[in-house]
Amino acid sequence: MGSVTSQADILLDLRGLLDATEKDPEMLPSITQERDALVSTLADIQTLKARQLELTALRQEATQQLLTAVARGRLQAIQIRSVIRGKLGPKSERLVHFKVAPLRPRSRKQAVEVKPPDGETAGTKPGASVSPPTKPVA
Repeated sequence: MGSVTSQADILLDLRGLLDATEKDPEMLPSITQERDALVSTLADIQTLKARQLELTALRQEATQQLLTAVARGRLQAIQIRSVIRGKLGPKSERLVHFKVAPLRPRSRKQAVEVKPPDGETAGTKPGASVSPPTKPVA
């Protein structure tokens, strides 16, 4: 017989074993102590499984509450930073202390124009013809 590895299969196997011991009355007196231990263990397993399911539900509930609280905290942080920006002004360097980027003057980049030598247009040589790319034949 194959090995039983999942918890549900193990529970079925243990219950089946208890049922088999009840149906064989001549073996019952010689295995009473072991059978009582198995009944106790099966009761422990069922109690612990029920507790595990309860804790899973509680964990999911705690996760939902945590996500709600984090979202609320982020919103409150935005509100506080907005008030601070309003009090200090949008250009104040003190905003950096509150992790707000101040408005700073932007420097313009110098436009550098590259002229091809001898009046050529970019990418071609004088007198060269441009052919369309060839397509592979399907």
